[in-house]
Amino acid sequence: MKKLILKNAEIYKEEEILYNGDLLIEEGKISKLGRNISEINAEVIDLKGKKIVPGFIDIHIHGGVGYDTMDATYEALSNISVHLAKHGVTSFCPTTMTMDIPDILRALENVKETMKKGVEGAEVLGAYVEGPFISKEHKGAQDEKYVLDPDKELFDQFYEVAGGNIKVIILAPEKDPSGDFIKHVTKKGVRVSLGHTSASYEEMKRGVDYGATIAVHTYNGMKGFHHREPGALGEVFLDDRIYGELICDFIHSHPAAVKLLVKIKGVDKIILISDAMAACGLGDGEYSLGGQKVYVKNGEARLENGTLAGSTLTLDKALQNMTNLGISLFDAVKMVSTNASKAIGIYDKKGSIAVGKDADIVVLDSDLSVYMTIVGGKIVYSKE
Repeated sequence: MKKLILKNAEIYKEEEILYNGDLLIEEGKISKLGRNISEINAEVIDLKGKKIVPGFIDIHIHGGVGYDTMDATYEALSNISVHLAKHGVTSFCPTTMTMDIPDILRALENVKETMKKGVEGAEVLGAYVEGPFISKEHKGAQDEKYVLDPDKELFDQFYEVAGGNIKVIILAPEKDPSGDFIKHVTKKGVRVSLGHTSASYEEMKRGVDYGATIAVHTYNGMKGFHHREPGALGEVFLDDRIYGELICDFIHSHPAAVKLLVKIKGVDKIILISDAMAACGLGDGEYSLGGQKVYVKNGEARLENGTLAGSTLTLDKALQNMTNLGISLFDAVKMVSTNASKAIGIYDKKGSIAVGKDADIVVLDSDLSVYMTIVGGKIVYSKE
Protein backbone atom coordinates (compact mmCIF):
# COMPACT_ATOMS: atom_id res chain seq x y z
CA MET A 1 0.00 0.00 0.00
CA LYS A 2 1.34 3.40 -1.04
CA LYS A 3 2.26 5.95 1.63
CA LEU A 4 -0.04 8.96 1.78
CA ILE A 5 0.59 12.38 3.30
CA LEU A 6 -2.30 14.72 4.04
CA LYS A 7 -0.83 18.23 4.34
CA ASN A 8 -1.92 21.62 5.66
CA ALA A 9 -5.01 20.58 7.57
CA GLU A 10 -6.78 21.33 10.83
CA ILE A 11 -6.30 17.98 12.57
CA TYR A 12 -8.81 17.14 15.31
CA LYS A 13 -6.85 15.03 17.77
CA GLU A 14 -8.68 13.86 20.88
CA GLU A 15 -7.07 16.38 23.23
CA GLU A 16 -6.32 19.28 20.90
CA ILE A 17 -6.53 20.67 17.38
CA LEU A 18 -3.28 20.67 15.38
CA TYR A 19 -3.38 23.64 13.00
CA ASN A 20 -1.46 23.58 9.68
CA GLY A 21 -0.76 19.94 10.44
CA ASP A 22 0.32 16.98 8.33
CA LEU A 23 -0.62 13.33 8.69
CA LEU A 24 1.27 10.34 7.29
CA ILE A 25 -0.48 7.07 6.47
CA GLU A 26 1.52 3.85 6.08
CA GLU A 27 0.17 0.30 5.75
CA GLY A 28 -3.35 1.41 6.59
CA LYS A 29 -2.32 3.09 9.85
CA ILE A 30 -1.65 6.64 11.01
CA SER A 31 2.13 6.59 11.40
CA LYS A 32 3.05 10.25 11.97
CA LEU A 33 1.43 13.54 12.97
CA GLY A 34 3.15 16.92 12.88
CA ARG A 35 4.17 19.71 10.56
CA ASN A 36 6.31 19.70 7.42
CA ILE A 37 6.25 15.90 7.13
CA SER A 38 8.00 14.56 4.04
CA GLU A 39 8.55 10.98 2.90
CA ILE A 40 10.16 9.45 -0.16
CA ASN A 41 7.69 7.74 -2.53
CA ALA A 42 4.62 9.12 -0.77
CA GLU A 43 1.53 10.53 -2.47
CA VAL A 44 0.88 14.05 -1.17
CA ILE A 45 -2.54 15.70 -0.92
CA ASP A 46 -2.60 19.39 0.04
CA LEU A 47 -5.84 19.92 1.96
CA LYS A 48 -5.43 23.72 2.10
CA GLY A 49 -6.84 24.17 5.59
CA LYS A 50 -9.61 21.57 5.46
CA LYS A 51 -10.46 19.67 8.64
CA ILE A 52 -9.27 16.13 9.40
CA VAL A 53 -11.48 14.29 11.90
CA PRO A 54 -11.71 10.62 12.90
CA GLY A 55 -13.97 8.52 10.71
CA PHE A 56 -17.60 8.40 11.83
CA ILE A 57 -18.77 5.14 13.41
CA ASP A 58 -22.46 4.27 13.01
CA ILE A 59 -23.22 1.49 15.46
CA HIS A 60 -27.00 1.48 14.83
CA ILE A 61 -28.04 1.50 11.16
CA HIS A 62 -30.51 -0.70 9.26
CA GLY A 63 -29.88 0.33 5.68
CA GLY A 64 -29.82 2.90 2.91
CA VAL A 65 -30.09 3.45 -0.87
CA GLY A 66 -32.80 0.80 -1.14
CA TYR A 67 -31.00 -1.91 0.82
CA ASP A 68 -31.51 -3.34 4.32
CA THR A 69 -29.45 -5.51 6.67
CA MET A 70 -32.36 -7.98 6.70
CA ASP A 71 -31.97 -8.51 2.93
CA ALA A 72 -29.17 -10.84 4.08
CA THR A 73 -27.12 -10.38 0.91
CA TYR A 74 -23.56 -9.28 0.26
CA GLU A 75 -24.91 -6.81 -2.31
CA ALA A 76 -27.01 -5.10 0.36
CA LEU A 77 -24.22 -4.58 2.88
CA SER A 78 -21.71 -3.61 0.20
CA ASN A 79 -24.02 -0.96 -1.27
CA ILE A 80 -24.86 0.36 2.20
CA SER A 81 -21.12 0.60 2.95
CA VAL A 82 -20.43 2.67 -0.18
CA HIS A 83 -23.38 4.96 0.59
CA LEU A 84 -22.16 5.47 4.17
CA ALA A 85 -18.63 6.33 3.07
CA LYS A 86 -20.01 9.27 1.06
CA HIS A 87 -21.32 10.64 4.35
CA GLY A 88 -18.12 10.20 6.36
CA VAL A 89 -18.84 6.83 7.93
CA THR A 90 -15.75 4.62 7.98
CA SER A 91 -17.19 1.69 9.97
CA PHE A 92 -20.64 0.49 10.99
CA CYS A 93 -22.72 -2.21 12.65
CA PRO A 94 -25.45 -3.55 10.33
CA THR A 95 -28.56 -3.68 12.48
CA THR A 96 -31.14 -6.47 12.45
CA MET A 97 -34.86 -6.21 13.22
CA THR A 98 -37.38 -8.16 15.28
CA MET A 99 -38.42 -10.70 12.67
CA ASP A 100 -38.81 -14.47 12.33
CA ILE A 101 -35.76 -16.26 13.78
CA PRO A 102 -34.63 -17.79 10.45
CA ASP A 103 -34.61 -14.27 8.95
CA ILE A 104 -32.41 -12.96 11.77
CA LEU A 105 -30.07 -15.95 11.46
CA ARG A 106 -29.67 -15.38 7.70
CA ALA A 107 -28.86 -11.71 8.30
CA LEU A 108 -26.28 -12.58 10.97
CA GLU A 109 -24.64 -15.23 8.78
CA ASN A 110 -24.46 -12.66 5.98
CA VAL A 111 -22.69 -10.19 8.29
CA LYS A 112 -20.10 -12.88 9.05
CA GLU A 113 -19.58 -13.78 5.37
CA THR A 114 -19.47 -10.14 4.28
CA MET A 115 -16.80 -9.37 6.89
CA LYS A 116 -14.68 -12.21 5.46
CA LYS A 117 -15.08 -10.89 1.93
CA GLY A 118 -14.72 -7.18 2.70
CA VAL A 119 -16.64 -4.26 1.22
CA GLU A 120 -15.77 -1.22 -0.91
CA GLY A 121 -16.86 1.49 1.52
CA ALA A 122 -17.25 1.69 5.28
CA GLU A 123 -15.92 -1.34 7.17
CA VAL A 124 -18.40 -3.80 8.68
CA LEU A 125 -17.60 -4.14 12.41
CA GLY A 126 -20.15 -6.77 13.38
CA ALA A 127 -23.90 -6.91 13.94
CA TYR A 128 -26.14 -4.85 16.18
CA VAL A 129 -29.09 -7.09 17.10
CA GLU A 130 -32.25 -5.01 17.65
CA GLY A 131 -34.81 -7.39 19.08
CA PRO A 132 -36.45 -9.78 19.54
CA PHE A 133 -35.98 -9.44 23.34
CA ILE A 134 -37.96 -6.22 23.70
CA SER A 135 -41.26 -5.01 25.17
CA LYS A 136 -44.44 -4.93 23.11
CA GLU A 137 -45.46 -1.67 24.79
CA HIS A 138 -42.49 0.20 23.32
CA LYS A 139 -41.89 -1.90 20.24
CA GLY A 140 -41.76 1.13 17.93
CA ALA A 141 -41.51 -0.10 14.35
CA GLN A 142 -40.66 -3.67 15.39
CA ASP A 143 -43.27 -6.35 14.58
CA GLU A 144 -45.03 -7.39 17.79
CA LYS A 145 -45.70 -10.97 16.67
CA TYR A 146 -41.96 -11.76 16.72
CA VAL A 147 -41.21 -10.31 20.18
CA LEU A 148 -39.73 -12.91 22.56
CA ASP A 149 -38.56 -13.20 26.15
CA PRO A 150 -34.76 -13.22 26.66
CA ASP A 151 -33.39 -16.64 25.73
CA LYS A 152 -29.73 -17.47 26.39
CA GLU A 153 -29.76 -20.52 24.09
CA LEU A 154 -31.21 -18.48 21.25
CA PHE A 155 -28.59 -15.78 21.81
CA ASP A 156 -25.90 -18.46 21.66
CA GLN A 157 -27.33 -19.55 18.32
CA PHE A 158 -27.20 -15.96 17.07
CA TYR A 159 -23.62 -15.65 18.28
CA GLU A 160 -22.49 -18.91 16.67
CA VAL A 161 -24.12 -18.20 13.30
CA ALA A 162 -22.56 -14.72 13.29
CA GLY A 163 -19.14 -16.25 13.93
CA GLY A 164 -18.93 -14.23 17.15
CA ASN A 165 -19.40 -11.02 15.16
CA ILE A 166 -22.11 -9.45 17.33
CA LYS A 167 -21.13 -6.13 18.87
CA VAL A 168 -24.39 -5.15 20.59
CA ILE A 169 -27.74 -6.72 21.44
CA ILE A 170 -30.84 -4.87 22.64
CA LEU A 171 -32.81 -5.87 25.71
CA ALA A 172 -35.84 -4.57 27.57
CA PRO A 173 -34.37 -4.90 31.10
CA GLU A 174 -37.70 -5.55 32.84
CA LYS A 175 -37.68 -8.92 31.03
CA ASP A 176 -34.42 -9.94 32.74
CA PRO A 177 -35.01 -9.22 36.45
CA SER A 178 -32.32 -11.66 37.62
CA GLY A 179 -29.74 -10.28 35.20
CA ASP A 180 -28.92 -13.80 33.97
CA PHE A 181 -29.27 -12.85 30.29
CA ILE A 182 -27.17 -9.68 30.59
CA LYS A 183 -24.43 -11.51 32.47
CA HIS A 184 -24.44 -14.36 29.93
CA VAL A 185 -24.15 -12.00 26.97
CA THR A 186 -21.51 -9.69 28.42
CA LYS A 187 -19.28 -12.66 29.32
CA LYS A 188 -18.93 -13.19 25.56
CA GLY A 189 -17.82 -9.59 25.06
CA VAL A 190 -21.13 -8.45 23.56
CA ARG A 191 -22.49 -5.11 24.77
CA VAL A 192 -26.07 -4.92 26.02
CA SER A 193 -28.10 -1.90 25.00
CA LEU A 194 -31.28 -1.20 26.95
CA GLY A 195 -34.29 -0.01 25.00
CA HIS A 196 -37.67 -0.63 23.41
CA THR A 197 -38.57 -0.87 27.06
CA SER A 198 -41.32 -0.12 29.58
CA ALA A 199 -38.79 -0.32 32.41
CA SER A 200 -39.16 1.82 35.49
CA TYR A 201 -36.21 3.84 36.71
CA GLU A 202 -35.33 1.03 39.14
CA GLU A 203 -35.56 -1.70 36.49
CA MET A 204 -33.42 0.28 34.08
CA LYS A 205 -30.82 0.95 36.77
CA ARG A 206 -30.75 -2.73 37.68
CA GLY A 207 -29.99 -3.56 34.04
CA VAL A 208 -26.97 -1.24 34.20
CA ASP A 209 -25.93 -2.76 37.54
CA TYR A 210 -25.92 -6.17 35.82
CA GLY A 211 -23.65 -4.90 33.06
CA ALA A 212 -25.59 -3.07 30.33
CA THR A 213 -23.67 -0.06 29.00
CA ILE A 214 -25.76 1.57 26.24
CA ALA A 215 -29.26 3.04 25.97
CA VAL A 216 -31.06 2.59 22.65
CA HIS A 217 -31.96 5.83 20.81
CA THR A 218 -32.48 7.92 23.95
CA TYR A 219 -36.00 9.37 24.38
CA ASN A 220 -37.43 7.01 21.75
CA GLY A 221 -38.75 3.55 22.60
CA MET A 222 -38.57 4.04 26.37
CA LYS A 223 -40.65 5.27 29.27
CA GLY A 224 -40.20 9.02 29.55
CA PHE A 225 -39.36 11.15 32.56
CA HIS A 226 -41.87 12.01 35.28
CA HIS A 227 -40.86 13.67 38.52
CA ARG A 228 -42.51 10.91 40.58
CA GLU A 229 -41.32 8.07 38.31
CA PRO A 230 -38.11 9.06 36.52
CA GLY A 231 -38.53 6.08 34.19
CA ALA A 232 -35.93 4.58 31.88
CA LEU A 233 -35.04 8.07 30.68
CA GLY A 234 -34.26 9.20 34.22
CA GLU A 235 -31.67 6.44 34.51
CA VAL A 236 -30.10 7.42 31.16
CA PHE A 237 -29.84 11.00 32.40
CA LEU A 238 -28.26 10.14 35.72
CA ASP A 239 -25.97 7.15 35.24
CA ASP A 240 -22.50 7.84 33.86
CA ARG A 241 -21.94 4.11 33.30
CA ILE A 242 -24.31 4.17 30.34
CA TYR A 243 -23.87 5.75 26.90
CA GLY A 244 -26.96 7.32 25.38
CA GLU A 245 -27.54 6.80 21.66
CA LEU A 246 -29.17 9.77 19.95
CA ILE A 247 -30.85 10.21 16.56
CA CYS A 248 -30.07 13.89 16.00
CA ASP A 249 -32.43 14.59 13.10
CA PHE A 250 -34.73 16.94 15.07
CA ILE A 251 -37.61 14.60 14.13
CA HIS A 252 -37.03 11.91 16.75
CA SER A 253 -36.18 14.53 19.38
CA HIS A 254 -36.81 18.28 19.59
CA PRO A 255 -33.65 20.43 19.44
CA ALA A 256 -34.26 21.50 23.04
CA ALA A 257 -34.39 17.84 24.11
CA VAL A 258 -31.07 17.29 22.34
CA LYS A 259 -29.53 20.26 24.16
CA LEU A 260 -30.94 18.96 27.44
CA LEU A 261 -29.33 15.55 26.92
CA VAL A 262 -25.97 17.17 26.12
CA LYS A 263 -26.24 19.36 29.21
CA ILE A 264 -27.07 16.42 31.49
CA LYS A 265 -24.98 13.56 29.99
CA GLY A 266 -22.08 15.58 28.67
CA VAL A 267 -20.37 15.16 25.30
CA ASP A 268 -18.38 12.09 26.41
CA LYS A 269 -21.44 9.89 26.95
CA ILE A 270 -23.58 10.50 23.86
CA ILE A 271 -23.32 8.41 20.69
CA LEU A 272 -24.83 9.85 17.53
CA ILE A 273 -26.50 7.13 15.48
CA SER A 274 -28.45 7.30 12.24
CA ASP A 275 -30.92 4.41 12.78
CA ALA A 276 -31.28 4.87 9.01
CA MET A 277 -33.45 2.59 6.91
CA ALA A 278 -33.59 1.73 3.20
CA ALA A 279 -35.03 5.11 2.14
CA CYS A 280 -31.91 6.98 3.28
CA GLY A 281 -30.29 8.51 0.23
CA LEU A 282 -33.32 7.96 -2.02
CA GLY A 283 -36.07 10.38 -1.00
CA ASP A 284 -39.79 10.12 -0.28
CA GLY A 285 -41.86 7.08 -1.19
CA GLU A 286 -42.98 3.66 0.03
CA TYR A 287 -40.38 1.33 1.55
CA SER A 288 -40.07 -1.64 3.91
CA LEU A 289 -38.52 -2.09 7.36
CA GLY A 290 -38.65 -5.35 9.28
CA GLY A 291 -41.28 -6.70 6.90
CA GLN A 292 -43.60 -3.73 7.44
CA LYS A 293 -44.54 -0.96 5.02
CA VAL A 294 -42.92 2.38 5.70
CA TYR A 295 -43.99 5.67 4.15
CA VAL A 296 -41.40 8.42 3.82
CA LYS A 297 -42.65 11.98 3.46
CA ASN A 298 -40.47 15.07 3.83
CA GLY A 299 -37.69 12.81 5.10
CA GLU A 300 -39.82 11.33 7.91
CA ALA A 301 -40.17 7.53 7.88
CA ARG A 302 -43.36 6.22 9.47
CA LEU A 303 -45.51 3.08 9.58
CA GLU A 304 -49.12 3.31 8.42
CA ASN A 305 -50.18 3.99 12.03
CA GLY A 306 -47.83 6.99 12.22
CA THR A 307 -45.09 5.34 14.32
CA LEU A 308 -41.60 6.54 13.45
CA ALA A 309 -39.77 3.76 11.59
CA GLY A 310 -36.06 4.43 11.61
CA SER A 311 -34.76 7.54 9.92
CA THR A 312 -33.34 8.94 6.69
CA LEU A 313 -30.54 10.63 8.62
CA THR A 314 -26.85 10.49 7.73
CA LEU A 315 -24.13 11.05 10.33
CA ASP A 316 -22.62 14.03 8.53
CA LYS A 317 -26.02 15.71 8.83
CA ALA A 318 -26.25 14.68 12.51
CA LEU A 319 -22.85 16.29 13.09
CA GLN A 320 -23.98 19.49 11.37
CA ASN A 321 -27.21 19.51 13.41
CA MET A 322 -25.20 19.28 16.62
CA THR A 323 -22.94 22.17 15.66
CA ASN A 324 -26.00 24.23 14.67
CA LEU A 325 -27.09 23.96 18.31
CA GLY A 326 -23.85 25.63 19.39
CA ILE A 327 -21.88 22.46 20.13
CA SER A 328 -18.26 22.83 18.98
CA LEU A 329 -17.01 20.60 16.18
CA PHE A 330 -14.35 19.35 18.61
CA ASP A 331 -17.08 18.05 20.94
CA ALA A 332 -19.43 16.88 18.19
CA VAL A 333 -16.66 14.67 16.77
CA LYS A 334 -16.54 12.77 20.06
CA MET A 335 -20.24 12.01 19.73
CA VAL A 336 -19.97 10.79 16.15
CA SER A 337 -16.79 8.73 16.49
CA THR A 338 -14.81 8.50 19.72
CA ASN A 339 -17.65 7.56 22.05
CA ALA A 340 -18.94 4.82 19.74
CA SER A 341 -15.48 3.25 19.56
CA LYS A 342 -15.22 3.22 23.35
CA ALA A 343 -18.74 1.86 23.80
CA ILE A 344 -18.18 -1.19 21.60
CA GLY A 345 -14.59 -1.86 22.62
CA ILE A 346 -12.60 -0.82 19.53
CA TYR A 347 -11.01 2.37 20.84
CA ASP A 348 -7.54 0.81 20.65
CA LYS A 349 -7.93 0.81 16.84
CA LYS A 350 -10.47 3.47 15.92
CA GLY A 351 -12.30 6.57 17.10
CA SER A 352 -9.54 9.17 17.26
CA ILE A 353 -6.67 10.62 15.24
CA ALA A 354 -3.58 9.13 16.86
CA VAL A 355 -0.36 7.42 15.78
CA GLY A 356 -0.82 3.65 15.52
CA LYS A 357 -4.56 3.71 14.95
CA ASP A 358 -6.35 2.62 11.79
CA ALA A 359 -6.26 5.34 9.14
CA ASP A 360 -10.06 5.79 9.23
CA ILE A 361 -10.28 9.48 8.42
CA VAL A 362 -12.81 12.03 7.21
CA VAL A 363 -11.81 15.32 5.60
CA LEU A 364 -14.42 18.07 6.03
CA ASP A 365 -14.87 21.29 4.11
CA SER A 366 -15.50 24.54 6.00
CA ASP A 367 -19.28 23.92 5.83
CA LEU A 368 -18.68 20.48 7.42
CA SER A 369 -19.67 18.63 4.26
CA VAL A 370 -17.62 15.51 3.51
CA TYR A 371 -14.72 16.18 1.15
CA MET A 372 -12.95 12.83 1.44
CA THR A 373 -13.34 9.53 3.30
CA ILE A 374 -10.41 7.20 3.97
CA VAL A 375 -10.91 3.67 5.33
CA GLY A 376 -7.85 1.74 6.44
CA GLY A 377 -5.62 4.11 4.50
CA LYS A 378 -7.60 3.73 1.26
CA ILE A 379 -9.50 6.66 -0.24
CA VAL A 380 -13.02 5.28 -0.69
CA TYR A 381 -14.77 8.57 -1.44
CA SER A 382 -13.64 11.95 -2.75
CA LYS A 383 -15.78 14.92 -3.73
CA GLU A 384 -13.39 15.78 -6.55
